[in-house]
Formats: sequence, C-alpha cells, structure tokens
Amino acid sequence: MALRPLLRRTDARRADAGGTTARRTVLRRAARLVGAAVLTLTGTLTAAGPAHADFGTGYHDPVTATKPLTRPDTRSCTVEVMHEREFRNGYGNPPDTPYTTTLTPPADCAGPWSAVVMDLHGQVAGRQFDRIFSVRVGGVQVLLSSTPEPSKDGIQWNVERDLTRYAPLFTAGPQPFSFDLANVTDATYTGVYKITASLTFYTANDRWPAAPGADRLLTTGPFALTQAAPTAGRELTFPQNLERLTAEVYARGGGACEEFAYASAPDAFVAANPSIGACGKGPFRELRLTVDGRVAGAVWPYPVIYTGGWDPLLWRPIPGIFGFDLPAYRLDLTPYVGLLLDGRPHTVGITVNASEAQSNDVWTGQVNLFAEVDHGTDRTSGRLTDYRVAPEATVGTELTDHGGGSGDWTVTAARHDLARGWVQTSHGRITTEVRDDLAFSSAQQLRDSGNDVTLRNGTDLTRTTAAWGGGPHHTTTVHEGEPLDVTYKVTRDAAGNTDQRTAMDLGYHREATTATGNHVTERSTVDHTLRPTAQRHDGDRTVRTGSSIEDYRSTGPEGPYHRTLSFVDGW
Repeated sequence: MALRPLLRRTDARRADAGGTTARRTVLRRAARLVGAAVLTLTGTLTAAGPAHADFGTGYHDPVTATKPLTRPDTRSCTVEVMHEREFRNGYGNPPDTPYTTTLTPPADCAGPWSAVVMDLHGQVAGRQFDRIFSVRVGGVQVLLSSTPEPSKDGIQWNVERDLTRYAPLFTAGPQPFSFDLANVTDATYTGVYKITASLTFYTANDRWPAAPGADRLLTTGPFALTQAAPTAGRELTFPQNLERLTAEVYARGGGACEEFAYASAPDAFVAANPSIGACGKGPFRELRLTVDGRVAGAVWPYPVIYTGGWDPLLWRPIPGIFGFDLPAYRLDLTPYVGLLLDGRPHTVGITVNASEAQSNDVWTGQVNLFAEVDHGTDRTSGRLTDYRVAPEATVGTELTDHGGGSGDWTVTAARHDLARGWVQTSHGRITTEVRDDLAFSSAQQLRDSGNDVTLRNGTDLTRTTAAWGGGPHHTTTVHEGEPLDVTYKVTRDAAGNTDQRTAMDLGYHREATTATGNHVTERSTVDHTLRPTAQRHDGDRTVRTGSSIEDYRSTGPEGPYHRTLSFVDGW
C-alpha cells in the first residue's frame, strides 16, 4: 500500500489488557466511542518495573518493514495545510475536530502531475488510546488511519500517502481540506495529538510522465451503518460520456464488538452461553455496494488490529498490518456504465450484513467513484448484458457447544459473481466483464469462558476484469490472501498468580497481473507477514515480554524489495 508510517520513541504506560482480563473483555474495547469512561474494559494499569522484566516501559523506536514510496525527482512544490494543530477533545462543546481549511494547489507546479504525496507529522505525550482519523479533500476521503499510543515523555511519527489518483480534485482549483481526529483527554488520558500536514506536487517530464487516472471524482460522503440504519446511500449524476467507472470503499468496524468482528461467535453459541458476554453474528462481515438497489460488488474487510488490540505489547515496536494504513477496497463497476448514462440521478448505496443487529456498534467509511469519460464524444451508450451477482454471500456455520462457556465452530462464506456490459464509444464498442471468486473460512476453539482461544481465519479473493473491442483483449487479475491466526490463553494457579500469553500470525499476500491477449505485460507481488507474541505474568513476579518478526517482500516495475525486522522485548 502507499501509506508508510515512520514512528519514533514510544515508551507507553497505559490501560492495557491485563492478565486477569478474560477474552471477552479484551475484545470489548469501546473506548474509541465513549472515551475514558470505560477504563475497566481494557484491564488494569500496570506499574513500570526493571527493563525486560516489565517490557513496555522502554523499547526500540516503532518501525515497519513495508516499502516506502518512490518519489519522482522532478521539480516539486509543497503546500502546508495544517501546522501543529492540536486535537484534544473531539466531543467537547464545541468539538475541536474536524479541522478545516482550504487547499490551493501551487501555481508554480501546475498539473498534470507525475505524483501528489501527502506527508503527516504527529506528536503526542502522556497516556492515550489509539485513535482513528481521516482526511478529506473536496469532500472525498483520501486517507483512513489510526494513531500510535504514546509514552509519558512523548512520541513523534510521520506518515506518507500517495494521493496521485485524486488528481481531478486538485486540477479543479482550491478545495476544502478536512482532518478529523476525535480524541478524548481527562485526568487519566492526557495525550493531546499535535499534527502537521502538507501536500507535495511533483511536476511531470519524459522520465516521470503525468500519471494516468480518472477525469472526475464523485463520492457518497461519509456513512455510518448502525443497528437502526444498516444501509446508507446517495443520489449521484454521472457524465453522459462515461466510459469506465471504478469505486473505492473505505470502511472500518467500531464499537464493543465490530472492531473485533473476525473473532465473533455464532448467535446460537452466544444465546446458549449468555454469562460469558461473547459477541455474536459470527466472524464473517460483508459490505455490499449497490447501484439503484442492485448489488454491484462486495467488500470483505481485512481484520485490521490497532496498537491497542488484544495486548498492546504485541505491537511494540512493529504495528499490525494495515494498522496505520486502512485499505481502500477497489471495485470495478464498468459493466454497469450503460445504466448510468441518462443524465438522471442514480443511487449508490452501501450496506453491511447482519452484524448491525448488535447494539453499540457501527461501520463507518465512504465510497468514492472514479469516472473516466470518452473525450471523443459528448454521449456514450451501453447495456448491462449479463448479471449474475448474488444478493449476499453464501454462508455456512458448523457449531459444537461443549457447555460451560466452551465451544468449537467453523464459519465459511463464498461468492462467485459475474457482470458483463458494453459501452459504445468513439473508438468502438468496449465490452467489460468482471468476475469475483471470494472465499472465507474461520475455525475457532473457545474454552474456559473465553480465557483460552484458538482462531484460524483465512480469506482468498480473486477479482478478474477483462475488456475487449476497440483494440486488443486486456485482462487484469488480482489475487489476495489474508490469513490470521491467534492463540490467546489466561491461566491462574492456586496461589493467585495469573499468566496471559498471546501469539498471532498475520499476513497479506497479493499478486496482480495484466495481460494483452495471452501475453502477460505486467506482474507485481506483495508478501507481508507479521508474527508477534506477548506474555504477562502477575503475582509471584512481574513479567512483560514480547517478540515480533516482520517480513515484507514485493516485486513489480520498480524492481524487487525485501526487508525483515526481528525484535525481542522491543529491541
């Protein structure tokens, strides 16, 4: 992904998930929604001890093995839009978020651009939770991220984000700029986030040509899918010479259960074991994008874990995959273009599956639409000729309830969708076919009312777009694999000593190929794995220990990249 966080010193003492906290309490971290009032949901404050005997009081500057952006060496201009802006209380009267200003692209570096990059610099000191934040330009979401957790003395971090695909916003002239970070401070949670933001515009030349992209951007605006309103939508009018259309969906689950949706139990188990307070609706989540009520694509969100998730010691010093880079999920809507060319408004909607039957939960995000037009005519025409897209994924559940707060279950989900349509353009009739073959599986063993958990999740996504007519046959295939394994166990002995051990194996694997006819013209890969562990022991002695190994490999037009990081007790 294009976002690379560079974090500095993070000596944190905070309300961690302590060894006495059962798994259901670890998962129910609702503090992002209701602030410091839910201290008990995250465990007990732990006092600092000797180095390594109480890991967490000192460790290496947080780092990531992910590939940094490659920036053009062309002439560039930088515009600062926010300088050391403080975010203290997002729920005050009035709240101090979002921060808004006007972004004016620099006249000395007028487009078209080879690249546009946003840089963020943050500072915070004290004690604070990780907080979600978002950036919008011209009402279009361009970043969804989260903050690291600070140390008492303070941390600084930097984020870079490739905004090149949003170039139509900048060519339109000055745009509203919005930075939204809802923080909470009080006597316990003292960390105030101080953020600086700038955009750099890189001019084009023969070596770094102007980046191709959309002609126009449309957006649904922010959505919040809740128990009372699990669907949101907006009417949009599309250009009548539209030729191609792509959507991106920013989405994340929040609340007592949905942040950890990937670990939720089937409803039948929850109903039979009410005393353990497990989250229900199972571990599968699907957000469906609709056009005039017709399902046009599905997003299965990656199981993002933030730096306060399960046990904060897991993420020192390496943050979880996508923890600082929440994905924007891409869907090709070109087969539906023929339905949108009448010059009238059409409703683009988003809905989430049955998870929102749970209270105190919300899925938030935004849908952006990238429209490419035919510059050779004022009007195109088209038709959706083949539509085989399921209204919802096929889901199966196998459950064995052992009683006493113990059970085993396996949940699977699948989609095999196809949509085909043509658009009559000035350069011929172009037919586009989109196929999605998606598979999900989750196997979970829960014992001792949630104090002993084994979780094995896997998602396998293959999306293929083929286009023909008006030129050679082109095919693009993207395959993504998203494994997540978790083991979590809390034990207590007769003397009252407690021991908590957590281990994870996270992954993101991607292969993208582009072919003309039978000849592959471009191929790129990403293989990203992260294996953190953490242990907490309280009683006869105090132990805070952890380790992490991260490996990131990629190939593509820029050549191969490989980096491995390994840490024990943060060093």
